[in-house]
Amino acid sequence: MTTFFLVRHGETEWNQEHRLQGWLDSPLSEKGILHAKKLGEQLKDIQFVAAYSSSSGRAKETLSYLIADRALPCYFEDDLREIFLGNWQGKTIEDILLTYRFDYELYTDYPAQFIATHTESFGAVTERAMYTLKNIAEKYPYENVLIVSHGVTIKCIINAILERSIHQLWATPIIEGTSVTIIERLDEQWMVKDIGNTKHFE
Repeated sequence: MTTFFLVRHGETEWNQEHRLQGWLDSPLSEKGILHAKKLGEQLKDIQFVAAYSSSSGRAKETLSYLIADRALPCYFEDDLREIFLGNWQGKTIEDILLTYRFDYELYTDYPAQFIATHTESFGAVTERAMYTLKNIAEKYPYENVLIVSHGVTIKCIINAILERSIHQLWATPIIEGTSVTIIERLDEQWMVKDIGNTKHFE
């Protein structure tokens, strides 16, 4: 059985500004760094065979705090990146609502009705992320693997494994910065063991 520890990157400066990132980037905030260090401490006794990260800078930065001084092979995958948000990337939610209110409200409140035009679709994110996890599981069929990815990407993975419809994409709990979601793969079966755990905040 492969056990994946899926971690969302730590809070960033743009997260604080309510500015959408997608495939753009911003550095971790002080809180993001603190939480990443705390999680690294919590995970220190877990034996990971490898670590995989989104190729985005905020994910790589988070991973560096999680693994600290460990001699762990690290790989960076474009297919673990966040959803591509097209014209919304780099803009604050307030600004987006001025021009794209209807589309943005579909995106946040009615994901099954959201039609990707300038953005990536939820289906495309799900396909690339699950394909990547499947390949990693086949490479490490009996190991623990650390993954650093993004909020929407992790939500898509959870939704796919639980076989939920897209309208349930944003079901609670929230995937907060540095939260841990644990999934397992045994043979061809996927299982979700924990979602959005933030015990290290305490």
